[in-house]
Amino acid sequence: MPVDRAHASVVVAAPLAEVLAAVRDVASQTDWIGEITEAELLEEYEDGTPATARFEMTTRLGVDHYTLEYEHADDAMSWVLVEGEMQQGQQGSYRLRELGAHSTEVTLTLEVDHSISAPGFLRKMIFKGVVEGNLASLKTYVEG
Repeated sequence: MPVDRAHASVVVAAPLAEVLAAVRDVASQTDWIGEITEAELLEEYEDGTPATARFEMTTRLGVDHYTLEYEHADDAMSWVLVEGEMQQGQQGSYRLRELGAHSTEVTLTLEVDHSISAPGFLRKMIFKGVVEGNLASLKTYVEG
């Protein structure tokens, strides 16, 4: 099974708390992540942060339905795949670093184990584009 990894960073002109609230708002991900066509929060922790969520994602390589389980820190949100159709594993994180009162660096790290039979160079190109596109969309969403 192929495993693809990518990470990238972007600086968002907003306070860390505002950026963290945006990435934790599972339902809004359909508004700023182009590949996410459905997002449903299934469970929350007592503090209101997402515990599990179900997604539908459409890419050039196909449509996938999957469920993620989340963990949270004061400056991060990470996740692992609970179940998926095209994916056998996924782990990722948004890590935030405050650069000033109104500036936050966001690093997205993503690793996916999947059953897509496409050439490695094509998967790598698409995967890197997804990660960079998500960060660019997050920046636009939060700053807009």
